[in-house]
Amino acid sequence: MRGRRAAALAVLALAAAGCSSSSAPQRAAPLPVSGPPKLVRIALADILWPLEPERAKTRDELVVARMLFSTPLRTDVSGRLRPGLCTSWHATASSWRLRCSHAGAIAARLRPTWQATAPDEHTLVVQTTDPDLPFKLTEVAYAPPGVPGPFRLISTSPARIVAERNGVRVELRKLEPFRALRLFRAGKLDEAPVPLGDIRATELDPQLAPALRVRRVLAADAVIFDRSVPRELRKVYDDTADRADYQALVPEFEAPPAEDLHQRGQPSASQAAIALRDAKQRIPSLPKRSVGFARASDPTLAYGTNLLVAAWRDLGLGAHVGGHDARLVRLAAAYPKLSALTLYGKKNALVPIAWVADARLVSPRLRGWREDDLGSVDYGAVRLPGQSPRR
Repeated sequence: MRGRRAAALAVLALAAAGCSSSSAPQRAAPLPVSGPPKLVRIALADILWPLEPERAKTRDELVVARMLFSTPLRTDVSGRLRPGLCTSWHATASSWRLRCSHAGAIAARLRPTWQATAPDEHTLVVQTTDPDLPFKLTEVAYAPPGVPGPFRLISTSPARIVAERNGVRVELRKLEPFRALRLFRAGKLDEAPVPLGDIRATELDPQLAPALRVRRVLAADAVIFDRSVPRELRKVYDDTADRADYQALVPEFEAPPAEDLHQRGQPSASQAAIALRDAKQRIPSLPKRSVGFARASDPTLAYGTNLLVAAWRDLGLGAHVGGHDARLVRLAAAYPKLSALTLYGKKNALVPIAWVADARLVSPRLRGWREDDLGSVDYGAVRLPGQSPRR
């Protein structure tokens, strides 16, 4: 099980050594900085389709939704609350009162979850004492339909969306990451995802390294077990999960393993070793149960599933790919607080594996590009050469 990790690290070390052993540093051609005026070109692995905000789940789908739909409140790149459709908010003894435009439409959107009313066209009252309500109102799922969003939609299809704001157009294209990388090198894209397993290679690439942006986001890869899998068996899977290999080969050490969803720090290696030793001793006495892991459509999760299952099989557990007993999923927070994730653990038989790092290539053409804890970028704040800083 540890052999795979050692081999992976050896490959990384050899790549680094190969670059440093060159007798003379190679000069790479700088990335092109020209492009169509007033147009930002972005590659995404997923595009939200149909354009319904409540369907947005992945990082890329949320980027699209936040561009096109207005939410009651917003957060900035630091996670602080900012006005959206609502400009002020305060708690009372039994409710939250907000000053909003489109208060009636917002109340209608909130009613399946909360008791919400609009006493007048600018007042929203939500009957709850939940202290996180303002943060929850930043979720794109609560964007009222028919209300204009930050960007005006120009054209849309399952593979391409064009939107406009203040005379600048943003073109979002659904592209496979390696194709997007080729287009980015040629100056035909302004932003592209880093392909799976290529963060370290990109850091060593003299042309791409200046464009690399890596950020640990508020999301976690986790295994969700069907509750028909016995609790003691789920516990052994948790204690023997090969989080070290996963960290090395999926987020490439840019995000730590995850033992739980309550803290984002590095787990204790000594405690993990003790848990692994004790779990190995319990394996012979476990119920003889073959656990089938669902095949993931997402390439990263598919690779991660194969990695985890191979390690569990090495230990003699009846893990195999293909089935419905468990599945590896990426849990993305809906708002920038850990409480947005801990609810998953309360509702599901869940085994966290690793936190998530988002890696993007960003052209030097784009000024003011910043990613928040959710992986969202405020493209209204992004400027092109010669563009006024006014939003």
